[in-house]
Amino acid sequence: MNQTALKRRRFLQAVGATALSYPFLRGLPSYAAAGDSVPTYLILLFTPCGVVRHKWGATDAGGNSVAAPGPGQAPASVRSFAFRDSLAPLAPVQKSVILLDGLKVAAANGSHEAGMAALWTGLTTSGNPATGPSVDQLIAAQLGAGRPFKSIELMVRSSIDFTDREVKTRMIYDASGSYVDPHDDPVEARNTLFPTLTGTRMSTAPDKTELMRRKLFTQLNAELGALQPRLCTEDRQQLQALQDSWNALQAQLAAAASASQACSPPDAAPSGYLSPSIDFPTSARLQMDILALALACDLTRVASLQFSTATSQVTHSWLGAAQTDTHHNYSHQGPTSLYALGADLYNPANAAMYTNLAQQLAIDNWYAKQVAYLAQKLASLTSVAGGSLLDKSVICWGNELDMGAAHNHDDTPFVLIGGANGKLATQQLLRFPLKLDADPSTSGVVDRTHNDLLITLAQVMGVQLSKVGDAQYCTGPITQILA
Repeated sequence: MNQTALKRRRFLQAVGATALSYPFLRGLPSYAAAGDSVPTYLILLFTPCGVVRHKWGATDAGGNSVAAPGPGQAPASVRSFAFRDSLAPLAPVQKSVILLDGLKVAAANGSHEAGMAALWTGLTTSGNPATGPSVDQLIAAQLGAGRPFKSIELMVRSSIDFTDREVKTRMIYDASGSYVDPHDDPVEARNTLFPTLTGTRMSTAPDKTELMRRKLFTQLNAELGALQPRLCTEDRQQLQALQDSWNALQAQLAAAASASQACSPPDAAPSGYLSPSIDFPTSARLQMDILALALACDLTRVASLQFSTATSQVTHSWLGAAQTDTHHNYSHQGPTSLYALGADLYNPANAAMYTNLAQQLAIDNWYAKQVAYLAQKLASLTSVAGGSLLDKSVICWGNELDMGAAHNHDDTPFVLIGGANGKLATQQLLRFPLKLDADPSTSGVVDRTHNDLLITLAQVMGVQLSKVGDAQYCTGPITQILA
């Protein structure tokens, strides 16, 4: 290997190492860092196996179902609503919630795997992996500059979950359509995202390794300057761009140093914890705490959190002795089609179609508690510039299915939580027109697809996209949820 190639490789390695340590020289809260505008944060959150349809969502304040609009009508918007049983844990953050009832994942064709692949990509699939990027990666490609991580992917995985790298275990895709692997071990995630933090606060005194890095980077900068005249124009331009990026990063480090002592790491895993663990609730809490502080330390603007897999093998035994089977198996003990529910999806009589309703409802309710915990964690982190981290964020909670046994995507449940810096019209139940085979009066309805939700998320994050996923399903942002 010639000296030019060696120095270029050394430079890239050095910059990569520094990018990991950079965030921990920024303070918590990060919003007041020099030169930064007020950031907006995106979290894509996944829970599996559909929902108990008649127990999901919300009623109006009087306890009545909100009627779905007919063909050609605008979505019904209700600002005063009451959560149904499965979403009741969201009550403490209700003012920050938008319920989206009636969005169709049109790109998914009838399976857990298809729903998983299409969920964040909007790309048509019958169960094969997606062939292009998920929306978070499209956003991160434009917002990642200056952040140590363009995006952060976390997964809450049980030791009994499937581990193969396949369509039902992966929900994030890069620009080439390849899987993006999540951090599924909280200990590894903490060490990767917070490598220079010790105890409860950052160590401000540079250690020997850091001093050696500084010396190396100074030397490399001098070498690169001397090297450039000997390179061809294209190589010189590329090398100059890398060098400029490094120098800009150095300047950001200096500007942020005054706030460095305020950034605290998440708590370490409890003594005896080994990952992957059968203790799913502890893994969930650890990953959510890591995620919240990663955003608070401004490690990234884009993140995702995946609970289990599309065919979850978790048995929620901590919810009581009645939980004796996996979530996936329970989810198949219910209605086998949306048609079976009749014209009123929320008719209480539909409970008769579920063999183990109590178990399924308890699981749905537990997942809502986890989402509520994360939202309240973000709400507890405040900025010296004013406002909570939840006010500056948007959590988009989705599922690969509408109902587990039906394997359908007609009315896939989506919930938004957070104000996104005032860009979202929160505390709202938005019910879209929905085409139902059981209701001939809806035959003229054109379903609103979730691709438009993905476009809206990009716009909220400051990224203008005319389409996300297949263009045939894209009509534009959902204006009713924009402030």
